[in-house]
Amino acid sequence: MRLPPYYFVLLLRLLENSSAFPSAFTVGLPSASFGTPSSSSFASPRTSSSTRMFGANPFQSLFGNVASSISNIQQQGLTTMSPDESEKLEALANEILSSHNIGSWDEIRSTLRSKQTDEERNFRSNLGKGYGKPSPLHKLRLFDESNDEKDVRVTLYRDSASWCPYCQKVWIALEQKRIPYRVEKINMRCYGEKPASFQRMQPSGAIPVAIIDGVTYNQSNDIIFALEEQFPDHEALLPKDPKQRMKAQELLRLERQIFGAWMYWLTSRDGSDRGLRESFISVLNEVEAELSATKGGFFLGTNVSLVDMMFAPFLERMCASMLFFKGFQIRVAPGDK
Repeated sequence: MRLPPYYFVLLLRLLENSSAFPSAFTVGLPSASFGTPSSSSFASPRTSSSTRMFGANPFQSLFGNVASSISNIQQQGLTTMSPDESEKLEALANEILSSHNIGSWDEIRSTLRSKQTDEERNFRSNLGKGYGKPSPLHKLRLFDESNDEKDVRVTLYRDSASWCPYCQKVWIALEQKRIPYRVEKINMRCYGEKPASFQRMQPSGAIPVAIIDGVTYNQSNDIIFALEEQFPDHEALLPKDPKQRMKAQELLRLERQIFGAWMYWLTSRDGSDRGLRESFISVLNEVEAELSATKGGFFLGTNVSLVDMMFAPFLERMCASMLFFKGFQIRVAPGDK
């Protein structure tokens, strides 16, 4: 079932037939508050009926915010809504709500559960235990019944949106090594403020941060190498063979090269010689050649290694950002050029 964007429908349809809002919505609102719904959502004579209407519907908070915004605009003298216009808005809300069989939250939950597959139900039931497939929803990761929560030695502070590439490479390392860990989600700066407790632990505010056996590590690479050293009984991410270790160091330098070429082109205006573009393509071809030269699907062969974890998060973001901002396609379907 497709539902309209209710709050825009309410405001725009009212604007089409009313002069109630012109100054507020065309001139700008320098100090209007659009916060949580107030108790006087509409004009005071209609508060009780509006509350009853919204309280029975899952879109209560959505409509409540619209109503609160209108109320705040009125209170600050930016515009005036007559009792008739308030009544029209309420009637319009009633009309839209009654035209869709939305149901209550309990009914929606019941419908969702009835449509879940066995795999989805198992995933949900195991999520709080930390079992099953990896997911950004996990706050505790035990992998299976062989691990106990009281034995968890690692707490990872990562971004709440699961988008930070530096957090991702630590996350991949923990999953690959199957080290039990807890997760504390912290906003990236673009998504909001960071808790004061986190700022005290990490004054720069940068993520990820990990606490391992009571010791705080503030850089993604430091965290990964600490995991390698302190969990020797888990899968090793660095090869033991000296030649392979040298190869890994060479590839890690290449990873920094592709990162630099990507960022220079992404954040700069290229010259007429298209030098930034050509530089990026040149290093990208080196990366492709290294991957093509291996007998397996990873940089060091058939097994995933630390090198793959350093490359993967940034290659993913290169594919997305270069296509969107530069019109340059990296990922293509098999067989295409």
